Amino acid sequence: MKNLNAFYTHIENFFFKQDNQTEFLGFFRVAIGTVILLQFMAVMPDFDQLFSSSSIIPQDIMGVFTPDWMITFSKIVSFLQSCGIEESTTILMTKVSFITLCTFIITGFYSRIAAFLLLILQIALLKGSSFFAYGADFFTSMSLFYLILFPADQHFSLRNFIFRKNPVDSNFTPVKRLFQIHISIAYFFSGLDKALGFNWWNGESIWKAIHLPYSNRDLNIDFSWLAEHSYILSFIGWSTIIIEMCYPFFIWHKPTQKTWLYLTISMHIGIALVLNLYYFSAIMIIWNITNFYFEQTANKKVFSTKKTISAQYLPNQIDS
Repeated sequence: MKNLNAFYTHIENFFFKQDNQTEFLGFFRVAIGTVILLQFMAVMPDFDQLFSSSSIIPQDIMGVFTPDWMITFSKIVSFLQSCGIEESTTILMTKVSFITLCTFIITGFYSRIAAFLLLILQIALLKGSSFFAYGADFFTSMSLFYLILFPADQHFSLRNFIFRKNPVDSNFTPVKRLFQIHISIAYFFSGLDKALGFNWWNGESIWKAIHLPYSNRDLNIDFSWLAEHSYILSFIGWSTIIIEMCYPFFIWHKPTQKTWLYLTISMHIGIALVLNLYYFSAIMIIWNITNFYFEQTANKKVFSTKKTISAQYLPNQIDS
């Protein structure tokens, strides 16, 4: 019975013990808001070709794969047109709203409300143009969801500076643990999916990835020599599987936490530089740093020695 109570106490402390370490909140809010803003600024010149009625793929075709109840950008445009608002005006309002909401998130000006509104707008754009979406867009939605759950604007925020508010003492440990378990599960099953086939074991997937049309455009490295050294491709494939599948085990183990964190970040830096997936890699690096880098600083305790002063060193009381 004592072992059962101890186990229950351990689980309860793991999920609900209040964490006074708040630096990761400000980092996550500023980093995610900045990355989302930069990605949107990169897409803005092609906004009409992706999301408007004159897009490369007609909205009627993309609408076939969208449920009727789903709010999409094209439906918003049609509704506002029925109210007398032109599509060009709606597009301009969308661009201004997106940039404004990202700015609110970065500066911490009611970032939870801003994240909620931006999530609705981002999903409307994503679901309305699903042919242009990829994994990073879904991680964007999840990042905004966590910004809604986290009290990220209670620390290092413009809202507190303007209204002179002191941070509210709130327990965000359950959300933090949910976030950490989420990323652990994501990496494990990503590695498991790679391990089930043979393409990652023999390096074929690595070879195909580095020769995709959009890959290796910035560095422009000649990888043809790898054809004669296929064992390097196999080593990279094996390393990717091991890093991802073993992530939940080594990232939670304190002695190996820092090592596995750096290995994972290095993997995403390689993905960014070689495959040119900068946006996806940036979000995953932010997720890793948010969840486990600040755990290192929280574990460092500063010990102070309190010395008792002998009574003989105290000044004698002077009788008045």
